[in-house]
This record gives sequence, structure tokens and C-alpha cells, in this order.
Amino acid sequence: MIALPHSLPYIRIGSASLALCESDWLTETLTKAARGTDVPIWMAQDISRGVESFLIKHYKGTVIDSEDLFARIEKTLASLGLNHVAAKIDKTLPPVRISLSEIARRAGSGYELAFFRLLEEQLKSAAFGGATVVECHGLRNGVRRLVSTKKWTGRCELLKGEITEFVDRVRNEVARARPELTLMIAS
Repeated sequence: MIALPHSLPYIRIGSASLALCESDWLTETLTKAARGTDVPIWMAQDISRGVESFLIKHYKGTVIDSEDLFARIEKTLASLGLNHVAAKIDKTLPPVRISLSEIARRAGSGYELAFFRLLEEQLKSAAFGGATVVECHGLRNGVRRLVSTKKWTGRCELLKGEITEFVDRVRNEVARARPELTLMIAS
């Protein structure tokens, strides 16, 4: 088994993207569902801790499909007699964070075409898998890895621009089908 840097499983979004399942996101999801019902906020927070505890102590995998996660949350609420809260669950997924440095590592130094293919696969998987926010990070490190240099050069600046333009192009292409998607390079 792989040791995760945090104890909650990742959430699979689409075929090639993962998002961190975070305590704050779970709590916010259940708290929003409880608003306007007879369920007090403290109870929604307690249920959130119970779902989190199940995922940490009893869920055997390191990745859970988003549909499976929401089905488990709804089943938990239904078992507590809270079908009206389960019906209000907003299935907005947590942000997908894509490491450009990791994609560059997988592509290999000098293999820019492989990098762009892998990046497009990750972006489209997240977008069409239901993510509403996709953040790319590690741009400078990814560029230096692809160029095989420790010092920032003119070639690095050129490749940085190409990657930025590529992400913008994919964002515009995906926006036709998913206008609510936020796709950005965070750093």
C-alpha cells in the first residue's frame, strides 16, 4: 500500500485526474446541505467527521471515485433519516491541482510533445470529469525540468509562454462545453 501524505483518499475525477479529499471541503459540503433544514450546523459537522473517520479508518483504497464518495455520503445521511439533507448535497468537487513539474518529470527532459500530450489529457480529464476548478502549479520547475537547466534562460521564458498559451487554448476549447470551469496556472 502507498503511504499518503494525508490520511484521506484522493478523489478520482475523470479518467486521469485526482483531487485531494480535504476535511474542510467535506465539512463545507455537508454544512451547505444542512442549511435551511431542521439539521443544526453542529450535526452536519459531526456527520462530516464521521465520514472522514470512515475514509481514514475503514476505506481500503487510496483513491475513491467521486460518484462513489457522494453515494456513500448520501447513504450515510439516509441511514440517519436525513434524506432531505442528502437531496440537497451539492456535488461540486474539490479543486484539481495539476503539477506541471510532475508532468514534465513523466514526459522526460526535452520531450515537450509528450509533456503537452500528458498536460492536455490531465486538463480534459478534470474538466470533463466534473471539476469546476483546475489549478496548474509548478510552472517554473516544470519548464526548467523540460529544458534540463537549473538556471532560467531565454529558452525557459519561451517555453513558459508556450505552456501558458496552451493552457489558455485548452480552457477556451473546454469552455464551450463547460463554461463554469475555472482553469488557471496558479504559479
